[in-house]
Amino acid sequence: KQWYQRRVRGEQTWAFVKNNYPIFLERYAGGFLFQRLVQTTCASFVDMDKYKDVEKFFSENKAPSAERAIKQSLEGIKLRCSWLQRDGEAVAQWFKDHGF
Repeated sequence: KQWYQRRVRGEQTWAFVKNNYPIFLERYAGGFLFQRLVQTTCASFVDMDKYKDVEKFFSENKAPSAERAIKQSLEGIKLRCSWLQRDGEAVAQWFKDHGF
């Protein structure tokens, strides 16, 4: 249940960031807060559709001060997707076997 709630909150947060991007850029660009905003917003994404969405958004909405954070976030999404594809069934079975 918590995982699902975190995923929904992550999607809602991403929508909020995209909708209010000019404000965030104006207030926080150039500082570490903007980089953290990118990283924490993308931290729960585990599918390639979100990867494509994030990649497309930042290709259309440049953020030079957060370029490294954007690249790291995209790499993190890819890694989580790969892990989930490779080990998802085994992890789900472990949780089931242990009463979660």
